[in-house]
Amino acid sequence: MCDTGAAPRRLDLLGLPLDHRSATEVDTWLESALGEPWDSHCRHLVTLNPEYVIAARADPAFGDVIRAADLVVADGIGIVLAVRLIHKVHVPRITGVELTGRLVDLGAGFGAPAFLLGGGPGVADRAAIRLVQHKPGRHVAGAWDGGTSARADDIESLGRIGKSGARIVLVAYGAAGQVGWIARNQEELARSGVRLAIGVGGAFDFLSGTVPRAPRPIRRLGLEWLYRLVREPWRWRRQLALPRFAALVLITAARRGQPRP
Repeated sequence: MCDTGAAPRRLDLLGLPLDHRSATEVDTWLESALGEPWDSHCRHLVTLNPEYVIAARADPAFGDVIRAADLVVADGIGIVLAVRLIHKVHVPRITGVELTGRLVDLGAGFGAPAFLLGGGPGVADRAAIRLVQHKPGRHVAGAWDGGTSARADDIESLGRIGKSGARIVLVAYGAAGQVGWIARNQEELARSGVRLAIGVGGAFDFLSGTVPRAPRPIRRLGLEWLYRLVREPWRWRRQLALPRFAALVLITAARRGQPRP
């Protein structure tokens, strides 16, 4: 695991890890991962949300992949509130969209270009163009949406990444797909010189302008998920995990609050 010079605290959240780091400490970790000499290890960063927690309870292998990640941060107000209730500490909310922009910025300073993998037809290409246009100096090595998270597409995907010279890989294959793809190909990515890989979910949709982000006040309230659900009602099935997650959090918090005999 990447060492940032501080002793991080890894919390247990309903059986999954979450690193207790401030936003500044996460930045330090990213800089360390990108700036230190290449050591044949591609680091895996996971942005944890309630859907992941519920999915991991149904699929132990998925949970194992998250537990093996080098860094796990909170993506979603639900995770932030759960940690506050269960562990009585604050962790920052760091979304895939925010991390994508931050990583591309950091990569420019460290000579570490990014590769955008996955997303809908043409979305990764549009996101790459807008990322570079938004801020001069950014470098995107390539983008490809022609494959999937299936093993059959690995050779093509990895070949494109290797030829691009990318040092950061941003993967948009959906929750389980992107996390599993990175874990399965972590060693091959490292051999290609990739230092950091992260699943970014729907970040390309926002960055490309395909889907508008919620207004800033709504994002600050942690209600971006509701804003998107109103605009895209077909996503309601994905929200079925939220009541289960909330129930698990409340039960766990209540048990931890009970005095021990």
